[in-house]
Amino acid sequence: MLKNRKVLFASLLILLSLVIVSWLIFFEYNVRWLEKNIEEVASDLRQKGYTVAYSKVEITGNPLFLKIIFQNPHLKDPKGLFDWHGQEMGMAIRPWQPYILTCTFPGDQKLGVPQNTPIPLGILQVEGARATISLASIGVLEEVAIVVDRISSHLKGQLQPVFLEEISLKVTNLLDPLNLSIFFKANVLNLEKPLNLPPRDHPFNLKFEGTLAGYQPTVFPKTLAEWRDGGGVIDVNSLKLSWPPLTFDANGTLTLDNNMYPLGAFSSRVIGYQDALADLVKLGWVKKKNASAVSFALDLFSIPDETGTKQLTIPITLQNKTLSVGPAPLLKLQPIEEF
Repeated sequence: MLKNRKVLFASLLILLSLVIVSWLIFFEYNVRWLEKNIEEVASDLRQKGYTVAYSKVEITGNPLFLKIIFQNPHLKDPKGLFDWHGQEMGMAIRPWQPYILTCTFPGDQKLGVPQNTPIPLGILQVEGARATISLASIGVLEEVAIVVDRISSHLKGQLQPVFLEEISLKVTNLLDPLNLSIFFKANVLNLEKPLNLPPRDHPFNLKFEGTLAGYQPTVFPKTLAEWRDGGGVIDVNSLKLSWPPLTFDANGTLTLDNNMYPLGAFSSRVIGYQDALADLVKLGWVKKKNASAVSFALDLFSIPDETGTKQLTIPITLQNKTLSVGPAPLLKLQPIEEF
């Protein structure tokens, strides 16, 4: 009996040893696999003109959970659309889900973006960013979901008063980038300061949901003009702006005209437009005469809801370098510059 127990105990020890050794071998295999793939991805991006750099890569965890930590990562695209410098980036992966990556961005994160925009953004400071990256089985990007606590702007060394909070961005169908879908939402805080408006109880809230569509040629466009000429459009499924008392939501189609000015048509629903027009006149953005014409046109289309608040559904057009509400011109547009 005692001999059988010793044999059983010895067998269990051998089995446990084999499990531990197999566990360690599996872990080392995953580490080597990750190191190889990291270098392959970085090399592929560099060949495409990207700047990819980091001071150190550390892989920790166990066979069921691996974490890759990049110290001082730097990524810049060849066209200068973004230039990211980070203090650290963590990337977690599970072996049974090798094509789903969970990323965190602790520490100082700086993002450079193009400055040839109507409102220069300077250098963006990103706080509390997390991302989930989904890859297709062939290792190509399929979907990206990003959540950020706060984004602030430093322009000419000065921290700007307006910043974003509770930002969410999700891009799907990246396997077919000319037909990808985008969802974005954010709260804009302190917008009252540059507009010289009194403080408001609620932040400006923005939500956008749209899809690229219409492009017909098989060759990927190199410029926005090529995309436009190939039939490219943005189907805006939903655009919602809320800053009480004004609420606006719209859907329609947007593209560019031959001179790179926005061109589009939308159906919109607006509540609180009278107060908004009054604010635009005070800011000097809209002439009082134009605002009166727009207000008169909007009143013709408005219908009181159950509380007596005027609510209207009205077409909005962007054409001939002008944004018009119904038949009345409201704002002059600026052309979109090629990057």
